[in-house]
Amino acid sequence: MTLKQIDANKIDGNFIKMIGQDWMLITSGTPESFNMMTASWGFAGFMWGLPATSVFVRPSRYTKEFIDRTHSYTLSFFPDKYKKILTELGTKSGTEMNKMTDSGLTPIQLPTGDMTFQEATLTIVCHVMYKLPLEEQGFVDNSIMPKWYPKGPTDLHTQYIGQIVAAYVQKTGIF
Repeated sequence: MTLKQIDANKIDGNFIKMIGQDWMLITSGTPESFNMMTASWGFAGFMWGLPATSVFVRPSRYTKEFIDRTHSYTLSFFPDKYKKILTELGTKSGTEMNKMTDSGLTPIQLPTGDMTFQEATLTIVCHVMYKLPLEEQGFVDNSIMPKWYPKGPTDLHTQYIGQIVAAYVQKTGIF
């Protein structure tokens, strides 16, 4: 794959669809040791005058350890034909399978040092600016906790807000 770095302001696409319906991989770590997880929750926009994303990771997810250690993550988006792989990566933990080799995806290191995959059509590199665990008392809508957190408050996501520091597309991709 030949990567082309683009300005974050030039990313084309509907983030509501890309994240919520097409899904993404959140990846963190180094070529020697990294982990990824499928996500369908998140945001993209501007925060503190910077292009940014916000992702949410449960405390039980192995990828969280990597984000907390490196303070960076990538968001990788794929063509529809990879949905089955994304489903598997979203239902199995990195402690249950070797995601680096068993996924069928081809990991590559970006010029930033972060990890993505040859098959991704878009990768966004983010450096964590802020993180905070969600808290039960913050939910104004009382229907959210029982629906999304049946295990209770110990399973609440940590929110990460990351500055977009780079974006890459395949030169032959849709962008």
